Amino acid sequence: MKKLFLALFLFSISAYAFAQNVTVGPGAKPLLKSIIKTPVEGSPYFNTKYVNGSIKTVSQKSFDIKNVRYNLENQQLEYTENDNMYAIQDSVQSFTLLDSAGNVHNFTKLKSDQSNGFYETMADGNAALLKQYTVKKEIVEDWFTKKKTNKLIQHTVYYISKGGTFQKFVPSAKNIATVLTDKKVLITAYIKNEQLDPKQDDDLIKVFKYYNTLN
Repeated sequence: MKKLFLALFLFSISAYAFAQNVTVGPGAKPLLKSIIKTPVEGSPYFNTKYVNGSIKTVSQKSFDIKNVRYNLENQQLEYTENDNMYAIQDSVQSFTLLDSAGNVHNFTKLKSDQSNGFYETMADGNAALLKQYTVKKEIVEDWFTKKKTNKLIQHTVYYISKGGTFQKFVPSAKNIATVLTDKKVLITAYIKNEQLDPKQDDDLIKVFKYYNTLN
């Protein structure tokens, strides 16, 4: 009986360790190990393929890194080295990488009572436009077969950082006029005259850049 209990205890320890990140190397890099999960369709990554990127730490040290991916599910950077996959520690303050189309994206980590994780700065200035990419596990039902599947769905959320406040909003002409209320009349006229669609990133950026010229 004692031998059986000991065997079960050792098995539970090994199973727990298998599900954790193992810290290795002189830089204490956590090695990501595969664990058994419920099958989920979709990808948790911003860039599904590994790309080269640059990183700045909280101590303001900058360095380039190869074969990196941005995991949106846990807001963490991962890279490969010697056929192993590692997670970069929380000391990352900002990073730059390419998406699948070759476009450059700059991300910064924000931590406050209202925010957490990495955000892309779409427009900077007195009123900064920020965009966060996330993924959520959702149950999707096929309309024909009625089969339900666990799937990772990517979402984007927009924020305005202004005067020390951090506010989420849904892009629309009405909502932008609300969050930029001190210049509401000018902003509304600009969107109308320029025939802009705030639901499109390029047009939304134009609105914020215009607003920042008014201050």
